[in-house]
Amino acid sequence: MTEQRPGVRNTWNVTVHGGAPQMGQNNVQHNAFGYDPRQLADFAREVLAAAHDADMPAGHRTVVVADAEALQAELAGPEPDESRVRRLAQRVWQGARTHLPPVLATGSAQAVAAFLGIPIGF
Repeated sequence: MTEQRPGVRNTWNVTVHGGAPQMGQNNVQHNAFGYDPRQLADFAREVLAAAHDADMPAGHRTVVVADAEALQAELAGPEPDESRVRRLAQRVWQGARTHLPPVLATGSAQAVAAFLGIPIGF
């Protein structure tokens, strides 16, 4: 014990997965929480395009198109209401699931599923 110097020793272990560690001052971290309106708008566009080309009864097409257009309109506003966006996205998702299942394999559909908390392997 006489060979050890008295005092406090700090040991720093930093493990970084997928990036470089940042230490010091003036570092900025950008977090993205919530939904990405662009991905939801892309999904609505994909559903609209598929609905116009799909072979389905006119009444079903009208409902799917109206829901997708309502989602687009809400997202285009200055401050989209997240609860309304969620309700509309659920309606568009359900319409796509019922009438346009191939649309659910797109990347934007995967983002919508994550936003809605729907398991991808439905």
